[in-house]
Amino acid sequence: MPNDDTSDDMPNGAGAAAKHWLPASLIDGHGLDDGLGIVLLNRPILLEKHYFTTLWNGAKVRVAVDGGTNRWVDWVKGNINSEHLLKPPDLVTGDFDSCNQEAMEYVEQLKCTIVHTPDQNATDFTKSLKVLKSHGHDKQLSRVLALCESSGRLDQIMANINTLYLADGILPGVDVFLRSSNSLSWLVRPGEHTIDIPQRLVSERIWCSLVPIGQGCQCTTDGMRWNLDGSRPLQFGSIVSTSNTYATNRVRITTDGPLLWSMGTTPKDM
Repeated sequence: MPNDDTSDDMPNGAGAAAKHWLPASLIDGHGLDDGLGIVLLNRPILLEKHYFTTLWNGAKVRVAVDGGTNRWVDWVKGNINSEHLLKPPDLVTGDFDSCNQEAMEYVEQLKCTIVHTPDQNATDFTKSLKVLKSHGHDKQLSRVLALCESSGRLDQIMANINTLYLADGILPGVDVFLRSSNSLSWLVRPGEHTIDIPQRLVSERIWCSLVPIGQGCQCTTDGMRWNLDGSRPLQFGSIVSTSNTYATNRVRITTDGPLLWSMGTTPKDM
């Protein structure tokens, strides 16, 4: 899990936290800590079966979000054998405009806690983080991994990214990640960051990116093939760092604004 250190030499003033990120367990499913929460969104479950079951069953808290409940039920019914049995969701939440009756009846029979969140001013993903907070799970968690896919509905992709921006205000101290079948993404906030890169991603020259969403920033990097030197602002209308890759197995980032960090987890042509 990420480790926090303090530093007095940060953009936008002293006291910002220096963060050391260790994403390997979320990428490969090995060595997961007991502070992980899983949120299943309404997208096809395309993750490798063993990886998905390891993450889901090893999580401290499991949440199915609205139509994600359909996806969970379909997956369970499509993998009826002991090797791929899944623990039931701890929470099923959403406005339930996408969850079908069959799936709802199924989780009701499993005695899952069902929380209706009809508010239309927030997405079901955002509301699911609030439900984790209201049910006291924030005290148990260090990380939340939202399972989604980075294809199809562009508006939903942008909404998921917006939730990353909101997450710190909902679950302070809990890092929130987006995991698709071919990438892992999270928000790096103003300050200094060190990311340890699994060696296979370096060796296979898997892609990575830094994208400013909503505002520009000054950013410098070390350890990427094409580093940013801060001479130009990272923003739309100027430059963004996409289709980058690694020069070493440790990347260092210093930024004075929030950035979406994404890293591929499969070969770059996928």
